[in-house]
Amino acid sequence: MSAPAPAFPPQRLTGICPAARGAVLAELVRAHPSSVWLVIADEPKLTEQLAEDIAFFHAAAGTSTPLTVLVFPESQPDTRDMREAFAASSDRLTALSKLRALRPLAGHQPSVVSSQLLVLSTPAALLQNVPALEAFAARELTLTRGTTLSFAGLLEQLSALDYDSEAVCESPGHYAIRGGIIDVYPVTATQPYRLDFFGDELEEIRAFDPITQRSGESIAHITLSASPRIKLALAQAGLADYLPPTAHLVLIEPALLETSFSTFAREGFDGFTPLAARCTAHFALSDLDEATSLLATPATELTWDTESLAHHRTYPDDSLVAQERLQVEVDARSRFLRQVAAWRKARYAVAVVAAKEGEEQRIREIIAEDPSLKILKPIFLRGALNEGFKVAFGPARPALHWTEFGASPAGLVLVTETEIFGRQRARRPTGIVRASAQRAQVDQLLDFSELVEGDFVVHLQHGIALYRGLSKLDTAQGIREVITLEFDDHVTLHVPLQESHLISRYVGLSKTKPQLGRIGSGRWEKARQAAERSTIDLAAELLRIHAEREAQPGFACPPDTAWQREFEGSFAYTETRDQLKAIADTKADMEKTRPMDRLICGDVGFGKTEVAIRAAFKSVQSGRQVALLVPTTVLAQQHLNTFRERMAGYPIAVEMVSRFRTRAEQKKILEATAAGQVDILIGTHRLLQADVKFRELGLVIIDEEQRFGVKHKEAFKRMRATVDVLAMSATPIPR
Repeated sequence: MSAPAPAFPPQRLTGICPAARGAVLAELVRAHPSSVWLVIADEPKLTEQLAEDIAFFHAAAGTSTPLTVLVFPESQPDTRDMREAFAASSDRLTALSKLRALRPLAGHQPSVVSSQLLVLSTPAALLQNVPALEAFAARELTLTRGTTLSFAGLLEQLSALDYDSEAVCESPGHYAIRGGIIDVYPVTATQPYRLDFFGDELEEIRAFDPITQRSGESIAHITLSASPRIKLALAQAGLADYLPPTAHLVLIEPALLETSFSTFAREGFDGFTPLAARCTAHFALSDLDEATSLLATPATELTWDTESLAHHRTYPDDSLVAQERLQVEVDARSRFLRQVAAWRKARYAVAVVAAKEGEEQRIREIIAEDPSLKILKPIFLRGALNEGFKVAFGPARPALHWTEFGASPAGLVLVTETEIFGRQRARRPTGIVRASAQRAQVDQLLDFSELVEGDFVVHLQHGIALYRGLSKLDTAQGIREVITLEFDDHVTLHVPLQESHLISRYVGLSKTKPQLGRIGSGRWEKARQAAERSTIDLAAELLRIHAEREAQPGFACPPDTAWQREFEGSFAYTETRDQLKAIADTKADMEKTRPMDRLICGDVGFGKTEVAIRAAFKSVQSGRQVALLVPTTVLAQQHLNTFRERMAGYPIAVEMVSRFRTRAEQKKILEATAAGQVDILIGTHRLLQADVKFRELGLVIIDEEQRFGVKHKEAFKRMRATVDVLAMSATPIPR
């Protein structure tokens, strides 16, 4: 399989280590302007990593022309997670829509090119079918502000595009009707839009936040693409049909790509030749100088001089205890930074990438503490890269053209947190980030696609009912979707879909079936009033406890130690802004004499446990013990594994008491706890029993506090009176 000759001589760029690929690609985009770039890599993870890196380096270079970076992923089979499959299909449609806008079609004028588009993909993704260009364009609907448009006709068009009507528009492919307003979330957009009609005139188009429902500034037009569920005619040449004739093609490690494309070609699928024939310029990036038939000959050879900084950085052995490992790590960091200083003396520019302001400040402090590092004077860049590199410039070598470097540097040394702090940040999913409403878990429970007929639900005004499904009802206002509920005496109530917020899933404390509400009786209202009175009583009791805690001074933890900073630096992920604020606020509370009483609220997977782990570590460093109370034995075991894994290498004893431990084991653990030999004790309701004694309890962490019964309230009060309390919950609603 050989590549067709492009309009311009192809270029082979060698000597590019993996860490420098993003920087070199950003330099290519700067040096060779084109409306569209297609970058092919062998693995999906590599395309995601390159998407992050290219966007970072393009911004760092200060290039004036905007660059949109998209990943064209493989479509997922419907048998897998439906949301994941829909998201992958939406990402593919987004790339197709952007490319379609640059292709001239009859009746469709191409968009004016004021920016560049870079699409990353893999051989497997490129060989999957895509809709024919004409069929795809025919299914796109462009809405322009100020035009005459039938309100009812637009609803029919949305239905034809297979968009779902919902009570609230929160996810791609949904729309909602609110009087003379239609909220719609295009499947190719990152946010929903609000269409405001005055009669049959589309008066305003505004993007809005699905969480707050607040609208932004008015925009001129939006384009709606058909839902991925609609099957359209297929393109004969695949993605090549969407590429404009001025597109540029980049191959990452062509020797690997040649193997993949050759395998598909033997099976009768030639996915490379149409793409290569469509592009006017071809580039191949590789570390080693390896021959490939994917690049036409003769090709211009450009050799870069790049090197990964991993070769110059050593890391301590995990088998070392914490104190030894900390010293080895400090020595290794010092040697590495002195090597960077030596490069700086050789006229290399030095740039340091920090993910957040706090990390930058720590790096500045490290440099300031060592007089031999004053020569560094690095450029600080804000972002998240996993590996640094060194690149040498010269008369016969290509270079990175960044204005911040000053006059003619000998090269660039780009340093990341991996080299400085000895850790590599785990990358989070990098697909298109689409805004969506992050509801509390209790609110998310009412998903009509998950409800089955016969489930118990609660209507705010009428009480407990049986869910009988969604249906359409012919009313005086036309066909309306309704939620059918069955109450006592087989009374049926049809609730308009727009009033679905009045319904929630029934959550009971006992296993007995609840009594159905009776419409028209006062039973439900009396139950609500009793609940309100209980809430008032509970509030009064909490106020009394809070006043008591305010009057009793607690223990103030000292500021963070070197171990605390090292421990927090070992976290594998980049903390979110809210997570960092929660951690800072929690530690600030612990350093006060007033006992802490803080609630950390966030959905599953949003990092609550890491907040608790750092608070526990700080308490132990202050000489105090920690009790972690959880509602289930399984969760206790999970927390035990997590805490032990995070604190491995530190002299911290973490134990658990639950039914997974024998009586003899529990007795031994409790004796050690009373003697102060256990630093962190994890357990279920067992922790609330009278035989559990701590020598110096400083912090109580309660996971999902609302799931504990009333009978445990007195034990909670005893704990809360003298220690710091950190509660965590995804559903902070008392039941």
